[in-house]
Amino acid sequence: MQEPKISPDQSKTLAATKYVKLYDLAYENGVHYYDASRRDKDQLFAFKQDPELGRALPDAVCAVIIIKEAGQEDKLLLFYEYRYPAGSYLLGVPAGLIDPADLASPDPIKTAMIREIKEETGLSIGEKDTVEVINPLVFTASGFSDESNAIVKAVIHVDDLSALNHKGAEGTEVFGDFKLVDKEEARRLLKEGRDDYGHYLPLVAWAALCYFVSDLWK
Repeated sequence: MQEPKISPDQSKTLAATKYVKLYDLAYENGVHYYDASRRDKDQLFAFKQDPELGRALPDAVCAVIIIKEAGQEDKLLLFYEYRYPAGSYLLGVPAGLIDPADLASPDPIKTAMIREIKEETGLSIGEKDTVEVINPLVFTASGFSDESNAIVKAVIHVDDLSALNHKGAEGTEVFGDFKLVDKEEARRLLKEGRDDYGHYLPLVAWAALCYFVSDLWK
């Protein structure tokens, strides 16, 4: 397939903040396209060659957390988080950006995910628990952004759920209640396409529910 050829020298930065930047991508055939990104201009996916696309680290990580509580049915751990662009609390999973300190570890994705799980749920990964990368990089909104996430599975064994908390919330993060979902409820949420408040599901929450009921994690 012949790809439109980009002109990096003609592409411009339109806005730059700490977490989000907006670029005008210019192509040799005269096309211009907006790209919302977390990356600096020299790190944009639009400028990378094909081999690099299979080796790049994602911007962030998100977790499908399966809770194994003694004597209980396996459950998927979700929680509500206030999402400013949507103007409401939405059902989600632990997630966060890969920090510069994470890049110094042998496995930045797992390191970032273990840290985010602790910060956003209060749960620590123990010897019996497993953390595994399901997909190292997925684009979440490739029609207007190169934002990317790794999807990680964590199976966590607990005696009880008393450790659950959101005390590690940082910056603008605002969390609501935790929601533990068994397979029956997961199927209901998928069928209805909305949470208990009638709000539509974010893509990552929908994917976590699908993965949970598929039993691929076992």
